[in-house]
Amino acid sequence: MVDSGDEMRQALELAIYREIGASGLYKTIADTISNPEGKQRFERLSKDEEGHRIKLEKWFEKLFGTAFTMSSEGIKQSEIAGVSLKRHSGALEALDIAIKTEEQANNFYRMQADHADDPDLKALFLALAEEENGHHELLEAERNALIGGFYWFDMDSTSFLED
Repeated sequence: MVDSGDEMRQALELAIYREIGASGLYKTIADTISNPEGKQRFERLSKDEEGHRIKLEKWFEKLFGTAFTMSSEGIKQSEIAGVSLKRHSGALEALDIAIKTEEQANNFYRMQADHADDPDLKALFLALAEEENGHHELLEAERNALIGGFYWFDMDSTSFLED
């Protein structure tokens, strides 16, 4: 049977690898797209994910008394590792990938918070879940802006709305 220390170590390692993968994905998107505003937003997301990695690595060292050591196998375990964006991919495809990534990250951190024994670590996981949710909302807003979302607010009739 795996004890809670081993489980927490595995959870932190996976979280770190996921953040490395997310940061790399957003950096790749930023390097691929030509729109300056979009490029800047994805560069910022990449830096945010890098900040998450640093927080997690500090916790890893605090809990286990040793610095986190990255392995190529760990990177392969991240669900983000296999995601790629081709140069001809459009903005919507990039946003859809990023939205899905943020949704998965939010769910992952909420699940880890449920299993964390240390209240400070639980708080960290919940804070990271909220940050990922903020990224998700930002990306959804970007996607809606591109596709002209919420077009029905401009319609004359409100007859389809509830009373």
